[in-house]
Amino acid sequence: MVGGAVDKFPLGAVFNDGLTRWGAQQHGQCYVPMRPDRLAAGDLSTSHLATHSVSLDEAPRAYGMFKRKTDSCVRAVIGPNV
Repeated sequence: MVGGAVDKFPLGAVFNDGLTRWGAQQHGQCYVPMRPDRLAAGDLSTSHLATHSVSLDEAPRAYGMFKRKTDSCVRAVIGPNV
């Protein structure tokens, strides 16, 4: 949840359902600026973020796989050069 968006969070549902909510601050201002450089240098890998990579022509098939969770599809990357 981003600061200032607290009024959009359904706290009533959390209290009524007896849910526990955990939260913390993240230090994006420290780590985000260095990521593009580390990605370009090959220090960070993003291969684990997608289970399937498909072209734009295959987008409907990829969406179907994701929706039905077939072929272990969790995240599909759809792009013109894939």
